[in-house]
Amino acid sequence: MIVHSRLDSLHLANLLGDPTERDVFVYLPPGYEASGRRYPVAYLLHALGDSAASMITPETDGQRWQAPIEDVLDPAFGRLGVPPMIVVVPDGSSSWGCGQWVDSPVTGNFEQYVIQDVIAFVDKSYRTIPMAASRGVFGFSSGGFGSWNLASRHPDILGAMAVLSADSWLDMTHKSMLYKYLDSIWPEAPNGPIKGNFWAEIVYNYSATYSPNVDNPPFYVDLPMAFPSGELRHDVWDRWLAFDPVVNWRDRIDNLKQLRGILLDAGQKDDYNLHWGHRLLSHYLTAAGVPHLHTENPGNHGGRWPERYQVALQWLSGVLEHDQA
Repeated sequence: MIVHSRLDSLHLANLLGDPTERDVFVYLPPGYEASGRRYPVAYLLHALGDSAASMITPETDGQRWQAPIEDVLDPAFGRLGVPPMIVVVPDGSSSWGCGQWVDSPVTGNFEQYVIQDVIAFVDKSYRTIPMAASRGVFGFSSGGFGSWNLASRHPDILGAMAVLSADSWLDMTHKSMLYKYLDSIWPEAPNGPIKGNFWAEIVYNYSATYSPNVDNPPFYVDLPMAFPSGELRHDVWDRWLAFDPVVNWRDRIDNLKQLRGILLDAGQKDDYNLHWGHRLLSHYLTAAGVPHLHTENPGNHGGRWPERYQVALQWLSGVLEHDQA
């Protein structure tokens, strides 16, 4: 059963004029209504291009391309035998794509929204086990990146993370996107997130979250490359890298060691080479003595996401504390 609520938060006020009231969907596992027990909670962060609503009822152009999340969760807690958990799907979308689950004056403070508002709302409204040892976070692509960001910064709130095909090793995986964008508009100068231009939308979305600049209208971002030379602006690129898991793990190592579990999972044929980001991150964590599980699957960037969500839930349910009553 999925319960739909709307949650208003001042944390989501932004320069794009997006609404501060957002959808929150809560999946209650089989047996929730009949029992008096409390449940661990898994927070599912959606990817760039999705919203909370599209996770529940996928958008379609006449040919369904994505399963509703209930079609993924019901089998997980049914025939696959995953011990029951509450699953929460908050909204992290912006009119430019996704807030990347970080704080930005341009797209909104999505980190604070989840940590301060959504979790408090869920704990107040449902029979949760309100402690970090019974809270986990998971997501795919930008949702996996957000899972890393939230759990690695707030181990007192979230006790485990399942990071699926997450943005990582930006020097290798994302730098080329800047030049694909310039090629897509050449010889014109950069002029905002052009609808229908994938590279324009993604570069401006990332810039709005990783290198916002409220003093640089009309788009309020600093782009990491100069025009027309294409020269990398290292001061701006360094701001992007501050969000990169293969960079910021060093500053968060004490937090990472507090977590009950870290799962890194990616397809071996990821279209954006994010499996290499996971491999490098796992290498660093192993060398630093940070316990984690690194797995790979034979898929590409998005072809196996329903199955990987189920794998993540199985793993999370195993590392989080359950009600023993």
